[in-house]
Amino acid sequence: MNKNGNNKMLNFIAIANPENRRLGFLQQAFSHFNLPPATVIPYTDLIAGKQTLEQFKAPNTIIRFDSPERDFDIDKAIIAAGFAVPDDGQHQRISPAEVVKLEFDKGRICYPRQWYLGWRHLLQQWLQQLPVPLFADGEGLGVGFMNHPEDIAVMFDKPACHEKFRRHNIPVPRSLGKIHSYDHLREQMEKQEIERVFVKLSHGSAASGVVAYQANSKFESAITTVERVRENGETLLYNSRKIRNYTRREEITDVINILTAEGVQVEEWLPKARLQGCGFDVRVVVINGKAQHIVVRLGKSPMTNLHLGNERGNSQELLEKVGAENWEAMKHTCEQAAKLFPSSLYCGVDLLILPDWKQHTILEINAFGDLLPGILWNGMDTYTSEVKAILERNIK
Repeated sequence: MNKNGNNKMLNFIAIANPENRRLGFLQQAFSHFNLPPATVIPYTDLIAGKQTLEQFKAPNTIIRFDSPERDFDIDKAIIAAGFAVPDDGQHQRISPAEVVKLEFDKGRICYPRQWYLGWRHLLQQWLQQLPVPLFADGEGLGVGFMNHPEDIAVMFDKPACHEKFRRHNIPVPRSLGKIHSYDHLREQMEKQEIERVFVKLSHGSAASGVVAYQANSKFESAITTVERVRENGETLLYNSRKIRNYTRREEITDVINILTAEGVQVEEWLPKARLQGCGFDVRVVVINGKAQHIVVRLGKSPMTNLHLGNERGNSQELLEKVGAENWEAMKHTCEQAAKLFPSSLYCGVDLLILPDWKQHTILEINAFGDLLPGILWNGMDTYTSEVKAILERNIK
């Protein structure tokens, strides 16, 4: 019997890259409740067909798909899986035979649209291996997911999420619609009277391929994590922790055209409230419908991602400045965004607070947005809180 007094035997399966630290945090959470560790299925085995999910059709099985990040061989396999997926985009394509020859090139933005098509295809394929009822109201009717594969696929699609939120009256920045090129972007900015926008790869993460772009009749500027490299007459784009500011039209045009060919979400660049002398946004982890863990991300540039050298802000100072009533409204918005993915236990929501400290908007939602080391809520980290929520769901 675990600490929650639950004697229903749950079988946890983790689909993950075994060396990823996320898996270590998850296993620690199971240990906290005196549960056996999750059975780990490496992505390498699942993609290669060495293992399938059909072996886990037993009742009371919970499957967690974790991030396939930080493994170039996995990225290559996912890209290869996307080659034959029908798509009407103008993105670069590479055959499985050519994918095999790819060598690791640190930071290179590598076939992001084809990667996503492969990722979505694989998630659908794995879901089809489990034609059994899902958990329903804790009754343990079959196999359940911590995050449902269909939800994960949508959360990896920024334009689809933005449209989903807009339709359900979740506040989001104004979108410029589907943008095809640099010239089209300038045309739409002028038409919609917007001088500042964020250009984001539709399927990027960790600020990959993000450009904070501003332009008017006198100047233009593209602040970005993207490093533009010319090699053998070709432009290659790389992710970099060094923020660059391109001001030459030739360079900006080149970067924007490559990104738009892969698919982008373009939206108005809104001003942020300031804390500790910096603009900021807030990562809010919603677990089982409740906004719980938060991290304030202070921005030294328009990008606030912590891996770019940004710092965590003082969350208590944030709550004091926002005020209890406004914070409840903001938490409610995050919870409403998560509610649009009812088959998923958790997500990370990126919240922007405007300079008046009252208005707010949702920037993104992240299927794997729960990696917040050292951030506790009711004495538990995100992973422990997720396991606790599952155990409570299944006490009857």
